[in-house]
Amino acid sequence: MKLDVQFQSRALSASEYTLALHEPEHQVAVLLVNRHRGQTLQRIASVETIVVPEFQNWLRDQNRSGSDVFIGMNPLKDGATSRTKESIREIRHVYLDLDEDAKAALRTCAILSTRRAELRARHISAKHQVVWKIEGADLEQAESLLHCLPITLGAIPRPLTPHACCVCPAS
Repeated sequence: MKLDVQFQSRALSASEYTLALHEPEHQVAVLLVNRHRGQTLQRIASVETIVVPEFQNWLRDQNRSGSDVFIGMNPLKDGATSRTKESIREIRHVYLDLDEDAKAALRTCAILSTRRAELRARHISAKHQVVWKIEGADLEQAESLLHCLPITLGAIPRPLTPHACCVCPAS
């Protein structure tokens, strides 16, 4: 498993964030969750489709209507119709939500990232999300990493999987 060692911190639009995670030809899941209405909607599309203004405007409208927007962290196989472990094309990212003592965990992440992985940290209301870009990991290695990272960072372990979706920044 190869881990990238560069750190880049800057604000990204939703389209820029999506392109930073994936190649334009990748198929990824976009998940909309409206907790007020109890509705969930999933779309699987190419990144080049997701980043066009029309799709971004639709996502923005959904967000303004109360839906949280999530994007898959790892590309899906061509023809995939769901985000299952079996539908993952390759492992490119792992991520954590940091809810408790996020500042200490982010300091630890910064130390780890200078040696081991590209780190993308985002502040979302009172929470933080940290995304690591990785290469050459198989599903088992990614799941192991997702199990160890919360322990290393003093975060609460959660049943995160490589086919999970991460909150997408609002445009």
